[in-house]
Amino acid sequence: MKKILISATAIIVLLVTAFIIFISQGGKTLITGYSLKCDNDVYMIIDERGSPIRYSYKKAIGKDTEKLTDGDRILIISDLINESYPGSTAAHFILKLEDGEISDIPEDTLESLSELGWYNKFTE
Repeated sequence: MKKILISATAIIVLLVTAFIIFISQGGKTLITGYSLKCDNDVYMIIDERGSPIRYSYKKAIGKDTEKLTDGDRILIISDLINESYPGSTAAHFILKLEDGEISDIPEDTLESLSELGWYNKFTE
């Protein structure tokens, strides 16, 4: 039984490693962060550093973005990120990791997006 468990663990590790190599070689990016629905049905992911990235999702797998609420923790696999503010990319896969709240998103990021007209729900 112990050998089966070790073998299964090794297979999982190899599959995850192969998946990460496949993504990195294919010009794809793996991003985790917080979901934010902005004005005009624009969706963003706020990454771990608080940087906003706008993403298109029309061809994405698991694209239930309408079910996401502000602050939900998500993972997306996307094309490379265009350097702009906010950044932009095309999502190929979207996965909700856990529920969250708007308070999970850094306040200065919300203020910046509000000043630029991307997010007008922010109140001080």
